[in-house]
Amino acid sequence: MKAEKNQQQPEFSRRKFLGGAAATAAATTLLPGCKFVAGSGSNTIPEPPEFPEGIELYQQTFINWARETKISGVWFTSPRNADDVLTIANWAKDHGYRLRPMGSAHGFAPTLIPRGHSGENILIVNTHEYMTDIVVNAEESVKSVSCGAGAFIEDICAELEKFDLGLYHTTAPGGVSIAGVLAMNAHGAAVPKTGETLQPGHSWGTLSNLVLEITAVAWDETLGEYVLRTYQRTDPAIGPLLTSLARAFITAVKIQVGPNLKIRLQSRVDLTAAEVLALPENETENSFSNLSDQYGTVDIIYYPFNPDNLVWLKTWTVTPEKPDHAREVFEPYQLSEGVSMPAWQADMLGSTLRTFPRIVPQFNKTSVDSLVSMMANEDPETLINDLWGSAYTNTLYVQPMTPRLTVAAWGLIVSRANLQRALAEWYEFFTELLADFQSRHEYPYVGPVEIRAHGLERTDEVLVPGAVEPTLSGARPHPDHPDKDTIIWFAINNNPDQPLAAEFNTRLEQWFYSNYASYGLVRPEWTKSYAYTADGQFGGAWTNDEILREVYPNTWTEGYPEDNNWHTAAAQFNAMDPHGIFSNSHLDKLFPREA
Repeated sequence: MKAEKNQQQPEFSRRKFLGGAAATAAATTLLPGCKFVAGSGSNTIPEPPEFPEGIELYQQTFINWARETKISGVWFTSPRNADDVLTIANWAKDHGYRLRPMGSAHGFAPTLIPRGHSGENILIVNTHEYMTDIVVNAEESVKSVSCGAGAFIEDICAELEKFDLGLYHTTAPGGVSIAGVLAMNAHGAAVPKTGETLQPGHSWGTLSNLVLEITAVAWDETLGEYVLRTYQRTDPAIGPLLTSLARAFITAVKIQVGPNLKIRLQSRVDLTAAEVLALPENETENSFSNLSDQYGTVDIIYYPFNPDNLVWLKTWTVTPEKPDHAREVFEPYQLSEGVSMPAWQADMLGSTLRTFPRIVPQFNKTSVDSLVSMMANEDPETLINDLWGSAYTNTLYVQPMTPRLTVAAWGLIVSRANLQRALAEWYEFFTELLADFQSRHEYPYVGPVEIRAHGLERTDEVLVPGAVEPTLSGARPHPDHPDKDTIIWFAINNNPDQPLAAEFNTRLEQWFYSNYASYGLVRPEWTKSYAYTADGQFGGAWTNDEILREVYPNTWTEGYPEDNNWHTAAAQFNAMDPHGIFSNSHLDKLFPREA
């Protein structure tokens, strides 16, 4: 059904409101707004008392990536090193404050500050200002890079380039901190094509699986204070820290790296969602699974309601020699080059879509038309539909200045043989769900959807014997299901606070759990939105207590070893931080301190 046109509704030009059609999520820069230093007389909430001298303390507005959480006058501190972090931690314990580690603040889950928080008795610890050291260990037998907590992925990759080393895949935005990436189990996309083997130092899993060593703040009962403790990948206690959900404070990490691979990134906008996500019995050579077999890593971005039902399909293929047609690139973010949207314009776009939801189909058509136009460029000096370069230049492709979207996201672990079936069933239900709302002239979902996949956390890909599995990783293999070897990530990008989005996401999440019960394992994507209720506060995410308090603990306990499961992780966090200074109300719900 086509949306009725209302003459009072604003029209969208291709560039004015689209801005970021080539990107679905992005890194944030340092939080906006002026700093009010302690003692300036401009502070809006009480200054933290007796704060340690010599450590920077200031007040600033906190705005999360999606711009849906805005808290004025939050106190920040910028430690210069891990010793400063210890000083702040021991101060916080004595003064009733909680500390929230922050790298780039690129996240959606309320692991920093939950929406609606007053900002009182909490201190955001900004690690990106000073704790950004990067040291490449190119001469060691296991090549690696040692990083301060606040070092950004893009800077780590750039430094690795100098030594002809790199990562196989990265997060799409590069302006995210390494500690934040590991805490929230961030990932790229990485699926082997038929016959492809993995080179030493790389992994098909998330970035958590690359970790060799973590240094974190831990309570020392004998000394009666917080201290620094370093955990090796062979230490059972590192398991929860590999995906800590920011319930622990990481100060430094060491990850393994591999050879600097050359990768060809190709984009297509000539395929429909119906063909790419077809049921197995209707598959063509252009189905997602067949394209994965041929090219390796596949990613699709899909705007519903576009009349031609087109998807933006990207493939990343390890390609040692430059193909004739491809353009060689030496810097990242080629796909978002020239595509930007200032924050004020992003706010205007979001407000317009909330106020006039019936323009959603028009917005989606405009988005897709722009993509088709961009990909039609065949100028060999500027084309973006066929790029060749290092993983650094081709897997980092999302810059900060894009529309600010919120994201409901789930992972689904299946056997690769069931990859196409799982995608097709999702597409069928998702189409029906949208049609149900559209029949009532309701548009709770704006788009786009992004779908990508990668392998699981295989410890045999870690270059040290006896590596411990990441306890709470969404991509952790299940001992009872060895055939399930691939995780599909469904990122349901949406306009913040879009009317009826809570009901839409609740129905979708419940369907995930019911539909895939017989052959898949459903996981949250920790850094994004999940655990929905239709009437929950602030869009319904993270309000389903049954999922948060029962489903998730069972998910990482049933079938897993007694010494490496959800409950042992909770115990580890509480042992490292018995005073709960590295927690908040959301994390208290996930990991009760009395557990």
